[in-house]
Amino acid sequence: MFIILLCSNIFIYTGCNFSAGAKADLATGLATTYQGFSIEDAYVTIEDSTGETKLGTNEIPLGKVVNVRITGVDNFAEKEGKVFPGCTIILSDTSGKELLNLPDIFESQNGGVKKEDATNLRAKLTTGEPMMPGEKYLLHTRFFDKKNKDSEIECKIFLIIK
Repeated sequence: MFIILLCSNIFIYTGCNFSAGAKADLATGLATTYQGFSIEDAYVTIEDSTGETKLGTNEIPLGKVVNVRITGVDNFAEKEGKVFPGCTIILSDTSGKELLNLPDIFESQNGGVKKEDATNLRAKLTTGEPMMPGEKYLLHTRFFDKKNKDSEIECKIFLIIK
């Protein structure tokens, strides 16, 4: 799915292994909040045949692949040397009607992953029907820890389809 980069940082630390904060990207409108995790950055990229490019706007061409990227993720609960990330993706139109609701795109990883494999998380969306050029859509992505219900990273951005 889509999401874009963050420029401002607000960090609140309440203990050694817990953090909470918010980031906002004024250029794209991406708003990210997190609790229980620490993160380095959150941003949106667009893919093409040459790779990925960070976005500096919330305007997305129809048919393009958009990625929400979270880097430097830490503080997952560990079990037997593994961590258990999850990710929900919801896309809605301006009336609030859900066009897409994926409860956990990482569901196939129920056996967990190595901690180092969960430091950089990605949610991926290909724009297309029923999205329409000129329309605005809310992309809501939520990364979470399946072993600690209080740990999550939420990203929200309004996308304008070109």
